[in-house]
Amino acid sequence: MISATLLSQLPKHVHRLVQGVSNRSVADLQQLCDQVADLSTPKLCILQPVFYIHLHPDCVPAKSTPATTIDIELARWSFAGIVAIFDNIDIDSCIEAKEYFISAWNRVVPWLLFFHDQFIMCRANHRPVDKKLVIGLVGNILYHAYSARDGDTPLLATTPSLYRLIVELWLLALNVKDKDALSAQHPLSHSRYPYLTPIKLITPILAAGCMHDEAFMPVVLEVSGDIGAVASTALKYVKTVRSMAQDPDAILRSSTSPELFAHMLSFCIRFIMEMSKCSVTMREECIVRQSVREIFSTSRVIQLLLSSAETMEQRLKPSFLWSFEYLADLLDHADDTVSVLHQALRSHALETALSTSRPLEMDHSDNCITSSVLLMLYDHLVHDKILTYAWKHVDSWSNTLGSIAMQDKTIRKCWFTVESKIRLYASLKSREETMRRPSPNEKGWVLRCYCGDTTEGIQRRQCSGCQVVRYCSKRCQRDSWYSHHKWSCQFLK
Repeated sequence: MISATLLSQLPKHVHRLVQGVSNRSVADLQQLCDQVADLSTPKLCILQPVFYIHLHPDCVPAKSTPATTIDIELARWSFAGIVAIFDNIDIDSCIEAKEYFISAWNRVVPWLLFFHDQFIMCRANHRPVDKKLVIGLVGNILYHAYSARDGDTPLLATTPSLYRLIVELWLLALNVKDKDALSAQHPLSHSRYPYLTPIKLITPILAAGCMHDEAFMPVVLEVSGDIGAVASTALKYVKTVRSMAQDPDAILRSSTSPELFAHMLSFCIRFIMEMSKCSVTMREECIVRQSVREIFSTSRVIQLLLSSAETMEQRLKPSFLWSFEYLADLLDHADDTVSVLHQALRSHALETALSTSRPLEMDHSDNCITSSVLLMLYDHLVHDKILTYAWKHVDSWSNTLGSIAMQDKTIRKCWFTVESKIRLYASLKSREETMRRPSPNEKGWVLRCYCGDTTEGIQRRQCSGCQVVRYCSKRCQRDSWYSHHKWSCQFLK
């Protein structure tokens, strides 16, 4: 409890309410929550312990019954007071408030589990507290626990007992219809008037914050029952981000931060990456076919949304890095890498990389994102599907390349190399197709050879490599090989 000396520093009417709270008055506790916005930061630090008085673990009931209503209401308004304090102070700069929250965390956790189990998951017959309200309170507390750190570790990640709660809330959040079910100041905002964030943007961040712990993924699989369901949910979150980013009304609402879209997307990608490591089948059948397209389409939408911002790259950097790290990981491990890269190209991955105004370095690589993607493309140009797509878009890619990026010597050199290879291979492919295009006549199909002569199909000599191109003689075959076919043979296979 607060000492008499500190209590005397509070206004008289607040002092009176504190005394009422100590006597288990729900009405006084509710009024005290309403007073938080009018108090200065030093006074809020003095008042903070009052909101933890009735959160003692021994007071947590086994289940919600009419007899436990007062304890539940006291805990509910205690949570409301804690959230109100966080909304009115900068917890990162107010060390005292953050340290007290961390020290009292063990008192908060049992009540979080109780409220989630009884009211969010609706496992109680007697529910004196509205489900939507509980989702907001629990989500706010968890979010602030994610941003608070006990040493170098997020406070949330030090509490494995909350993992099931986080996973269930993550699976549930997409079905919460009310956009304002959770309104929390997120730690990514540095403006005087912080953005408020709906729960469907919060829960992926909470889940991703626990992924470093090996004990988290087994809980995810246990709760969901199927790894495919988890991946499907993560993809739905990615689609949700894109949908919200494309909604002008959502951008204008104070409940949504455009900056948060990029961070939420990065957390979803990390989650999908972890899922792909758990199951090869899921990676090949689900992730490759759907996630690449969804991730890069969303990245492009967010990039266009923030294209007018001066700090665009810094705000987009998390999602940029994770998107392309994921692509690089798939190209290293997927069975059908051509389909992976083709999906990425069709989803504007290269345009996204080329449009950055400054080079962003990828983790575990000496190359920036733009150079890395260009190298991926360069390595796959021997495949007909990739070459056909690249040839169709090479001019637009050249126009898309950012003026600042072009000033980077490495990127400029890399692009010119890739562009030259695209045009060369496309020319060789066109030439081969012309030579092997058959023309019907009275005697059947006739092929125009490298030398320009024609011969009947039964006399043609076939290349043993690609088994596509045929020649009228060994000499023509040899000349063709040294002229161009040793390159084009690769993408004709």
